[in-house]
Amino acid sequence: MATPHLHRAQELDVRSADGTRLHVEVRGPGDGPTVVFSHCWATSLASWGPVVRLLDPGLRVVLYDQRGHGRSQTPLTRAGYGTEKLADDLCAVLEATVPEGEKAVVSGHSMGGMTIMASAPRKTFQDRVGAVLLTNTGSTDLPARSTAFPLPGPLGALGAKVFLTASLPLGPPGPVSAKVLKFLVLGKKADARTARLCDRLVHDCGNVPRGEWGRVMTTLDLDDHVRRITAPTVVVGGSEDKLTPLWHARHLGELLPNCEEVRELPELGHMGPLEAPDTLAELVGELAITHLRV
Repeated sequence: MATPHLHRAQELDVRSADGTRLHVEVRGPGDGPTVVFSHCWATSLASWGPVVRLLDPGLRVVLYDQRGHGRSQTPLTRAGYGTEKLADDLCAVLEATVPEGEKAVVSGHSMGGMTIMASAPRKTFQDRVGAVLLTNTGSTDLPARSTAFPLPGPLGALGAKVFLTASLPLGPPGPVSAKVLKFLVLGKKADARTARLCDRLVHDCGNVPRGEWGRVMTTLDLDDHVRRITAPTVVVGGSEDKLTPLWHARHLGELLPNCEEVRELPELGHMGPLEAPDTLAELVGELAITHLRV
């Protein structure tokens, strides 16, 4: 197979509404159709790397680190966390990278998908988003629907809540932590390389932002926001996703006013960009061809 083509990244510092500095990378031709990627909880923009490497080189790719992740600034107080902050950050990135009068495909994984949902009522989002891809994400009832901790009754939801909100150090990455994370977030057929990459990404996230963003997700309620996403949308879910089981993908499909497809992938865990990059790259490309100027 030919080596995937990658453009050198142009790095930007973008300021969100409250002044938080966001690290942004832009790849590809300046005049290409724009696709924007928003990553999941406790990782960084690097989690989208396997997908980006498979995209058409004619696309202009925008990636950014969520606040408290990667090279973006970490909020100093709890007031710096919340779904409105996620929306502020995405809209700041859209304003900085999507030319006025044009639209982008915006793809969100897990918390990145929640970022898109939170942004839906914003004028910036409505003006600059032409299509949406949501993968392994949900809008409500995250702890209650989780199957990561197969315990009876409310104990399973409690286990999921503790997992999300814990801000304790994870310790060094290694075979044991990789095995634990694989059970929690990857499908059974995910290979060892994928498990190690996932382990490294999660360990690179700071303890405090990991716990604070987990706290936000335990009380998530974005159903009304989802109904405001009028752009054509594709939803992807995995049959082995324990954090956002298939119920969430189907629920989003019912809420979205312009859902083109709910794609259910067998043997996919929670980490779509790492486990199914070919499928996600294909879907992003199709959305760009269909809904953006190409």
